[in-house]
Amino acid sequence: MDRELERRGHCFCRYADDVNIYVGSGAAAERVLAAIRNWIETQLRLQVSATKSGTGRPWERKFLGFRLTRKGKITVSPESLQRFKAKVRELWRVNQSRTSNQLRDAWKRYVQGWWGYYRLAEDRWAVFRLEGWIRRHIRKCYWLRWHNKKGRRNALQKLGVSGPMLKVASSRKGAWPIARTGSLHKALSNKVLRNHGFLMPSDLAVK
Repeated sequence: MDRELERRGHCFCRYADDVNIYVGSGAAAERVLAAIRNWIETQLRLQVSATKSGTGRPWERKFLGFRLTRKGKITVSPESLQRFKAKVRELWRVNQSRTSNQLRDAWKRYVQGWWGYYRLAEDRWAVFRLEGWIRRHIRKCYWLRWHNKKGRRNALQKLGVSGPMLKVASSRKGAWPIARTGSLHKALSNKVLRNHGFLMPSDLAVK
């Protein structure tokens, strides 16, 4: 197939059975899609999936979890980001029979593997902007794992919180809004989380 695309003078990117072909217009895209589908089915005797194939602007189509921006830069596709967010929620569910270190290590393994693949992204803003949201999930998880007023007050004091900021231990607010308070940000600051191995994609990015 690569030789055939080259013979026809097409610009393309292929990995295994996934391929994107780049042409100059929507009309050309429809013609090429029909021609290449016919060639694959007659010459290679393979069935092309109608649901997975289609035409569109480069920034509307994903490829191997990536997408091109309007400026021609590689970025993570929206679908991949949604799966990433779902995994964050799963890893930081409170009702898990794991120790704090096990939760941290499971997260570290996942984010290192995930970023090992998506580090090819040139436009990383869509990923890095999620980091505050990720840390909020971590803070929420630990707040709930401290169980009650006494446990929360003790944990906060051990993490350097004192004075009026300890009043949050008695709050009746839900864990998600509590995770955004100054008390939780002081106890589990970005620096504290980083020092204890709670890595973010930006910590792994090559500067």
